[in-house]
Amino acid sequence: MAVALFSCNKDDNGENNNTPQLKISYNSLTTTTNYLTTFKGADNNSSVDFSGQATRVAMLKELDAYMKTGVTANVDAQKMKDMFENKNSAFSNASLNTSDKNIISKTAQSFDVTASDAEKNQFKTWMDALATTSTAHGQTASAGTAGLLDTKYLVDAKGFEYGQFIQKGLMGAMMMDQICNIYLGSEKQNADNKAIVTGKNYTQLEHHWDEAYGYLTQNEYYPKPDAANAGKYLETYLGSYVRQVTTAEGGVNGSDIYRAFLVGRAAIVNNDNGTRTNQIAYIRTNVEKAIAVIAVSYLNKTKTATTNGAKFHSLSEGTGFVYALRYAYSAKISATQSNQLLSQLMSKPNGFWDLTNADIDAVRDVIANAFGINKEVVVNH
Repeated sequence: MAVALFSCNKDDNGENNNTPQLKISYNSLTTTTNYLTTFKGADNNSSVDFSGQATRVAMLKELDAYMKTGVTANVDAQKMKDMFENKNSAFSNASLNTSDKNIISKTAQSFDVTASDAEKNQFKTWMDALATTSTAHGQTASAGTAGLLDTKYLVDAKGFEYGQFIQKGLMGAMMMDQICNIYLGSEKQNADNKAIVTGKNYTQLEHHWDEAYGYLTQNEYYPKPDAANAGKYLETYLGSYVRQVTTAEGGVNGSDIYRAFLVGRAAIVNNDNGTRTNQIAYIRTNVEKAIAVIAVSYLNKTKTATTNGAKFHSLSEGTGFVYALRYAYSAKISATQSNQLLSQLMSKPNGFWDLTNADIDAVRDVIANAFGINKEVVVNH
């Protein structure tokens, strides 16, 4: 029996290169490679489908937009919950109402049933609080009094901006959890990679990988600059924040994460499990660290804010990301630890109004130390 011998080289992301059997060369994949057209089925059409993820992101955008109307009008808690669960035709986009998708089923899905239900109920509790707070939109907030700060930030009597808790929280509970724990998790990654899914042009494993990508971005490459607005990018939510954390802030270039997605998808086509495993570890590590950097950055920004509105807005965003850290695969900040940190930020009699810089630094330092981040980091977000 003749045996073909060859050597393998590995690049920084750990993929094997120059292997004769490869259907897709890893060396051919660059930061400008088009994700949608690179991977094709036997019909020569793109085999990439993340329509379910695009639908859920569209649902979050409508929910987010509705929550923001609380600055000028009362918002309804039940309407927010209906958007969360896709009930009672709550969306203005009719196609969302008739889809079989919703946000709630993909929220905290990696947790056990009891813990997952508790997390879902946390979002509903925040929705109730936002609805109550919105009734005070016509007045100025102060310690012990809900209302507006800087005429644009709606906060409750403790200075909490619930819309930010919900928005940032779902970046962790839905997006990061689905990427790092569900679609790149062992169950989904053990899916069949031989048979073509009935009526489709991809294998189940290929589809799972694309679904993970779809929670980071729905663009053909990442990050994607806005051609009409120099310096701006076309990512939203999780993908937008991950992009902002560069090597200078302790993260990686977003393009490197993108290439890891490309290489991992190519590895599935190549039946190269080792390279795929390396890309999973790379994506998890760097997406999760990016969220930790953003949390630290927002806490740091509170100390240079020139108004209470700006300070509490940054605190609310940072608090949402502190909550989101529990959804990291590595769980350097567990749900229990996250709750402890949230309590440190939120449990004083007047909430954010009572926080000192030392209180904020104490929370910041725990996160920075857990992830090996410069505790003074400030990201340009």
